[in-house]
Amino acid sequence: MFFLQQKTALAIIIGSILLAPSLAQQSGQPGQLPDAIRGAKIYKLPEKGGETAPNPAVYKNIAFQDINTERLLLNLFVTIKAVDKSATVEHMYFQNVAVNGIPVHIDSFDQEFKLSNKDPVDLPAPLQCSIVFADLNSMQPVRDLVDKDQVLITGQSFIQVKLNSLEKLALRAKQVVIPVPLNETVPVNFFQGNPLVKMAADTILDSLANPASAAAVNMAKEHLAKMHQDDLIGGKVKPALYLLNTVYQVQDPKTMAMEQFSQSGTGFLVSVDGKMLTSKRVIQPWKFDPQVDFLIEHQQLTLDPSSVKTCAWPAGAQVLGADGQPNADAALCTDKQSLKILATAPDQMVEQNYQDPDSGEKATLHLHTEGPADVAVLQVTGSGFQPLALPDPSAVVPATLVLCSYALGISQAQPVPRLASVLVTAQNGALTMQHTADPGESGAPLLDSDGMVAALATSANNCISIQDARKLIP
Repeated sequence: MFFLQQKTALAIIIGSILLAPSLAQQSGQPGQLPDAIRGAKIYKLPEKGGETAPNPAVYKNIAFQDINTERLLLNLFVTIKAVDKSATVEHMYFQNVAVNGIPVHIDSFDQEFKLSNKDPVDLPAPLQCSIVFADLNSMQPVRDLVDKDQVLITGQSFIQVKLNSLEKLALRAKQVVIPVPLNETVPVNFFQGNPLVKMAADTILDSLANPASAAAVNMAKEHLAKMHQDDLIGGKVKPALYLLNTVYQVQDPKTMAMEQFSQSGTGFLVSVDGKMLTSKRVIQPWKFDPQVDFLIEHQQLTLDPSSVKTCAWPAGAQVLGADGQPNADAALCTDKQSLKILATAPDQMVEQNYQDPDSGEKATLHLHTEGPADVAVLQVTGSGFQPLALPDPSAVVPATLVLCSYALGISQAQPVPRLASVLVTAQNGALTMQHTADPGESGAPLLDSDGMVAALATSANNCISIQDARKLIP
């Protein structure tokens, strides 16, 4: 009865943003979430008359922010409809977004904001959108876009609702997420009242459309360089890159209740006999996660060693089955002995202060450090491996590298490597990317222009020199 009451309370608290679904209405496809929110309870907005419920987010308009010869920046203004009871949205995530068919990147929205039970609530800041010209085959769609009165935005969004400790206990989950497809017609407000800005934008777009202009030549060079990068480096990295996913459970020894967690990442082959490098946090994530460590150290929950399972899928494998769950049959897995953990760097634990966001309880945790100890070596079975090349031990890490990863984790039915140029700086022996790692990028290689591995991404904007990481290879 207690859990039933808590579930009912949860539906009331979250209100109409969930439209009060029951647990029986959860989506059966948690694998389609971005890796950052895997393990969350997923709710479908209930259908009415066979049609999907309306989007709780109202996309009011999309406005011009800035333009240069490399990209167009836009602001997307959003309102969330009133809900039955006040609630808090923690994050909004976006995948595969396009504006009138033009690929657009929308940054994840990480500012918490409260929903009202009386009035619609505006997001505290607009969503940041960008169109990178070098990614496009033609500038004409952008030229057409700026002259429109309205545009069609398509893609996928995810709204993450904050839970308190009782709600987490009732649902046995840390997060509740509502997947909401995007298919919205949005008014455009680019240059109204700003004729000088329109003139400047027109000048840039006209210049980019003129194949003889310096701006168009530079953009063409960037586009060709990207195609060359995708062809040369992509061709080398694809057979060596694996999508990794580790699942594990922690148990309450009193009630024997279990809660499952997961962590995705990237691994890459470094030898012809199937040795693979990755980040240690990908295969032992509980050592790096403060929330899980708090449960273990201060809530007396225990890690179930028998529940730990790591799987690896090569590029193009069928990662998700028809039910939306990870397809272990297409993977190399530790429980089948087709994937083995050969070595992990020795633990380097440090004390860190922590405050539980729900109870406010403060604690001292023992978490794994960043840096060279965040490395693991795996062994995959098979033959015909095509490893990535490692540079000479005396090689210097270049300033610009290509990060090759499965940035969306196991949200992809078939994994496709993503290549992204990043700047890397070295200071006091540590490497830092001018890029914050997306979910799924831990363990990914950073390659130089010749396709050799220069570094290994770990978390946030941290990476490790390959010269440090290779010391662990048997």
